[in-house]
This record gives sequence, C-alpha cells and structure tokens, in this order.
Amino acid sequence: MGFFERMGRQVEQFKQTAKNEAEQHADYRCRACEERFQTDYDECPECGAATVESTTDEEE
Repeated sequence: MGFFERMGRQVEQFKQTAKNEAEQHADYRCRACEERFQTDYDECPECGAATVESTTDEEE
C-alpha cells in the first residue's frame, strides 16, 4: 500500500469521526430524517421537510 493511499484512508477516517462527533453534539435535528445540524434551518437541507427542531430542549 502506497503512502498516498494510507494517507487518504487516514484522512477519510478523520473526516468520518469528526462528522459523527459534530452530529452527536448538534443543536438542531430534523424529525423526519433524523439528520443533525449546528444551525437552525426553516427546512431540512437533507430531505426538505419543515421539521427542524432544537435538541437542547430534549436534554433538559
């Protein structure tokens, strides 16, 4: 396995880990598709549903 192939795999693993951590600590989520976000949206950018809500209300 070449150097660039190993580096590519490590970068992809880092990206996936960072994305998963950000989603776990997101402040908003879509009730329709369960996608999570750091920013409040009127419509979910993933599925287009108007069901984005705050996750901070759930944890209290």
